[in-house]
Amino acid sequence: MTTVRMTRPRHPLQGRELQLLGRMRRHGRLELLLVLPDGSKSLIPAAWTDLGDGAGAAEAGTLGLLEDLLACHALVTDLAARVAQAIEAQQAARQSSCEEDTRAACAAQSDAGTGSGATSHADRPASGRAGRRRACAAGGVDRQGRHGRGEAGGGR
Repeated sequence: MTTVRMTRPRHPLQGRELQLLGRMRRHGRLELLLVLPDGSKSLIPAAWTDLGDGAGAAEAGTLGLLEDLLACHALVTDLAARVAQAIEAQQAARQSSCEEDTRAACAAQSDAGTGSGATSHADRPASGRAGRRRACAAGGVDRQGRHGRGEAGGGR
């Protein structure tokens, strides 16, 4: 079988010999069907190999004019700053002041009077210390810590 050498600069397979399976003309240019080192097949432009005219290998690539690159840099810098501001704003919106939340919860429950009504003796309000703990706790009441302490609704 025939082999061709990859000559395209900075190509991962540059300098490697690859097995040629076939050739075809697509979009006005010659392409080669080559077997890659991992056994897969790929269409590669003939200009990238030693079968090509060599014009593609000697081309020096330019990315753009200096002014264009500087304008692109300014644009990317501006966009990055906007993204950073948006992220900071989202993080600030997610964070809540614990003090404000705690005060609001305590005030709302203390206005309710006797508390949650979880006492075993409905005629007696919950003790001040236990009532505050329940009012300011995040989530539900932790019942594990109350067993056997003699607090309202406590012992077994």
